[in-house]
Order: sequence, then C-alpha cells, then structure tokens
Amino acid sequence: MRLYLTLLAVLVFNFSVFAQDFHGNHGQGHETWHKRFYEGLQTPDTKVSCCNLNDCRPTQGREKGGHYEVEIDGRWIKVLVNKIVKKSAPDGGFHVCAPANFSGQPEHVYCVIVSPEG
Repeated sequence: MRLYLTLLAVLVFNFSVFAQDFHGNHGQGHETWHKRFYEGLQTPDTKVSCCNLNDCRPTQGREKGGHYEVEIDGRWIKVLVNKIVKKSAPDGGFHVCAPANFSGQPEHVYCVIVSPEG
C-alpha cells in the first residue's frame, strides 16, 4: 500500500508540473527544478552557474529556420548555439535561464536546455 501511495504521489506531482503551460516567465516553475536540476547547470561558454536562485524556468521551445527559439517572458527569442547546455531536463522539456530584467537580446540569455525532440 505504501508503494502504491508513493507512486500515486509521484504521478500527481509530475502531472501537475507537465500540465502547466509555461511561457518562460521569470520565477514560474523555478522552485520545482532548482535543487533537482538548475543548481548544477553551467553556461557552455563561460562555465559559470546558469542559475542565481530564480533565473531558470521551464518554457516552450521550437526549432525554426535551422535554429532554436524559446519563449522568455512571453516573447520568442532566438537561442545562440553557445548558450545550449548539452543535457536533457528531467521532464524532457525546454528550460531557460535568463535575468529577471531580460533585455530581449539573445546574448543576455545565460543558458538553454532544449527538448530532445526539439
């Protein structure tokens, strides 16, 4: 019975995370992934942490014209190749780390995790 309840709790948690419609809004969903994933991410170009307590969040992403784009604070932003972390997220989705006062400039993104299907 205990195993059944544990599995049920895991399924409910995962469903609630996947059921949300993330648009890369600052702080949205960060607490779910910080300890499990974001805390260990490093920018590919400088090898410093991508995450400063609340900079990373789940988002939507797509491949367009030979490059990736991710949604950050409701805007679609081109992803620079040197910002892509070669690691899959535990949920298999897109995640972005960018400052709270994101300027909209692709070079100001700290890092991006793309979906394996993306």
